[in-house]
Amino acid sequence: MKKQSQSLADKIKILIIQKKFMGDILVSSTTFPLLKKKFPDAELSVLLEEKHKQILYGNPYLDHLIFWDDQNFVQMMQNIRRENFDIVIDLYSKIDTGLLTLFSGAKKRIGFFKNYTKFFYNNPVKRRQKAISDNTTLGIEHRLQLLEPLDIKFQEIFPKTYILDEELENAKKILTQNGLKTDDSLVMISTFGSSKEKTYPLEYIAKVLDNIVKFQPDSKILCNYLPFQKELFIKLMNMVTDITQKAIVKEFDTKNLREFAAVTSLCKCLIGNEGGATNLSKSLNIPTFTIFAPHIQLKGWAWTSNPKMDKFLHLNDFVPESSNYSDFKPELFEDQLKDFLNRALND
Repeated sequence: MKKQSQSLADKIKILIIQKKFMGDILVSSTTFPLLKKKFPDAELSVLLEEKHKQILYGNPYLDHLIFWDDQNFVQMMQNIRRENFDIVIDLYSKIDTGLLTLFSGAKKRIGFFKNYTKFFYNNPVKRRQKAISDNTTLGIEHRLQLLEPLDIKFQEIFPKTYILDEELENAKKILTQNGLKTDDSLVMISTFGSSKEKTYPLEYIAKVLDNIVKFQPDSKILCNYLPFQKELFIKLMNMVTDITQKAIVKEFDTKNLREFAAVTSLCKCLIGNEGGATNLSKSLNIPTFTIFAPHIQLKGWAWTSNPKMDKFLHLNDFVPESSNYSDFKPELFEDQLKDFLNRALND
């Protein structure tokens, strides 16, 4: 029976659909090693929007990337059907991905149970309401739930980003060009959130940067931000002290997500707004200090493979009934920041 099972595994083709959002794709990557462990000789493909492909570069469990094509949706469906996938796992589970899953013709079609999508799957899965592990989140565990119809039981696993050797060498060159060394006390900052609502108030960010330099005078601060946030960064620079300005690497910049990830992998820690940068940092196993916006719940994104180091801060931990970001003053968590920096930079 074992030989027969293995011969079937040789032919298994698996498609994972996670159409968009960098953080979601990163979290969804937790399913890859478990699928390969269950079906070691299977071909594993991921369907996603092309602009998010960088997050999966170097992942050793993936065989193929397939790109979502809104402009040629029918042609895309036909192409997927011709691939003859045995298993399709729809982690996105919206109407368009559900239709594609159904049309794929896969014998095993797995997705989240919803009243408007349950008909697309022959293995609809109802989300659990409470996480099993204190270190994962419902976001991770819901995706792992979709493996249960394949007899893959829950185990604690975390997103991981893989840096290529040539990317690491390039990151070292970027440091050198900025007058930095790998043994410097490098602190990466997730300076702004992806929106105004997800961004810690500017004057408070300035105070956090001042505190970093006050607590760790040898710090070299790398501020990450997107091109359209340049003016906001200049405004921030005018708010910090002269000493802090000297600690900030003025001309630091990375061309893309992969360069940012590689440079971050050489830093001692990352501090700042919850979002793609903090999740990427954690997936690199870099100590991460995350400030959550009031409307973002910890149970959704406060996952960690390093609970002794990573720190998650939410307004309601300090001001229980407030939803006003202005109440989340930096003075409230000075002790936590000082302790985090001491362990991240000096241990």
